[in-house]
Amino acid sequence: MSLPLKATPAAGSTAQGLDAWFIGLGDDFLGRVPADSLRPGMVEGWRLRWRERELEVGVDADFPYSAARVYLVGFAREQAQPHIEKDGKLCLGSKAVPSDAVRTVQVALAEALQLLTENEARQHDEDFREDFAAYWLTWADRRDLLIEVLPDLGGARKTTLARGVRTEGRVFVFPNKDKAGKFWANLTGNAPKRLKETPLISIDPLPAPGRYPDTAAELWELVHTRSQGGTDLLARLMANTPMEAFIVLAGIAPSGREHYSGLRIRRPLDGSGYPIKRRAIREGIERTGDPRRTLFERFEIERLPTDRLDAGSTRLPEGVQREMSAAKVVVVGCGALGSGVARMLAQAGVEHLSLVDPEKLGWENIRRHELGGRAVGHAKAEALADSIRAALPMVSFVKGYQMTFAAFAREHHESLRQADLIVSCTGEWAADASVELALRQPGHKGAAVYGWMEAHALAAHAVLVGSYGARLADGFDEDGKFRMPVVAGGKPPPPECGGASTTFGAVELAHAQGLVARLAIDSLRKLETGPAWRSWLADAAAFNEAEATIAPDWVAARGDPDDGGGLFSGEWTFP
Repeated sequence: MSLPLKATPAAGSTAQGLDAWFIGLGDDFLGRVPADSLRPGMVEGWRLRWRERELEVGVDADFPYSAARVYLVGFAREQAQPHIEKDGKLCLGSKAVPSDAVRTVQVALAEALQLLTENEARQHDEDFREDFAAYWLTWADRRDLLIEVLPDLGGARKTTLARGVRTEGRVFVFPNKDKAGKFWANLTGNAPKRLKETPLISIDPLPAPGRYPDTAAELWELVHTRSQGGTDLLARLMANTPMEAFIVLAGIAPSGREHYSGLRIRRPLDGSGYPIKRRAIREGIERTGDPRRTLFERFEIERLPTDRLDAGSTRLPEGVQREMSAAKVVVVGCGALGSGVARMLAQAGVEHLSLVDPEKLGWENIRRHELGGRAVGHAKAEALADSIRAALPMVSFVKGYQMTFAAFAREHHESLRQADLIVSCTGEWAADASVELALRQPGHKGAAVYGWMEAHALAAHAVLVGSYGARLADGFDEDGKFRMPVVAGGKPPPPECGGASTTFGAVELAHAQGLVARLAIDSLRKLETGPAWRSWLADAAAFNEAEATIAPDWVAARGDPDDGGGLFSGEWTFP
């Protein structure tokens, strides 16, 4: 089949225009798909001949503002091809061309034919293993029960007995009891009531769809031939002849990516629809050559959709994930700036956070703070720790301390000594000075990142210094006045005591949070060792609205920013 290079003009409706184009294909066009045979979600369809196979092109109700779909008719798992789903749908990257419906179909069909041709030449065979999790999802037996796995780093390389928690519609699988307890307590506030033993079995190599197990006998054989000790865990699972149990297969793709796939095994049902009795399913197994295998093979299995609970951190190389999860960070100041920085660090993979702030949240905070109205009246550090644990339950340690940093340094001296990084976002010179004093005491290994904003959030600064050498104090006079501010002039702040309102909000704050969090992450990853000074400046429109200008000394030292403001980087040095 060769595709016409030019589209046939539409004869009235979109469907008529497509009909004319398909008819132009000649004998390769097999006709329209009957309305009662359309695929789910499709409103129009056309069938074509391609070599010895049949293709189907479908469009939905949003077409031509949605892409056309192409299906391989009569597709079965035994004929599995890379990038083709269970229903025969080809996974294509083509996009809609809203102004030209025929062109949208042409592009999709051309990409489909290219994929099928490449599959015939076996150009994508490795993709079955490289994208194993996606193919397993495509060929899952059911979608109403999901397995979610929290692996250990490198967990796909070892066979082990994990722990599972069964809930309605979901099964959580953890590498050990400790991880399970922490995650569940973070997520629900309670310890898990019951943990199920759940084999996690490393498979090498990962199977292609044609070898996905449909029966317990096929599962046993796959584990027997492609794992080390996996059948021992399957046999252990049968010790109490469970009503149901869960198994996770794990493996490594050619690129090194870890994949996990879950299965449910259960007793068959009797004529009344109930699981058969324990005695009945075990009957006669002792007279067989391998009673453990015989019993296992009498169970039924279901392949389940499987997700990783740590999927958000998999964009980082495995070694970096390990470094980030092992790092111990103290965040000082959990106000508008520090609360966002703390959450970003947790989202980036830092799993050990100590949050320090003596104040409670007030109503004046909530439009720019990570916490909302429900936390008003509660200690910022403690409420923020609760919020992060609930939002990111895989984080192993987040604790809030309602106290000043000086008190934290006295009362939790050992925790401070073990910290890899202190991030101070107090915006107060005296508090930052107490951090610098503690950091310079003997035995402290960590560095410190200091973050603050200038008036109206027109500029933000992040400074990284170590235990020795350059000091934060180098940039301030004896009274704590910054030696090189960006902002000159500007509207005065509201005439009130206690900071009950502020001249900036969440939008202005976001740039400052990102600036400080990025420098902290770069420090943890050893991408920046300092002394480093990064600044962000708002655009000219923001300066004009605040009736402020950029200080001449700043321009002389670091250059004149354009009207868009932006990022400036350099060393923390002063004459």
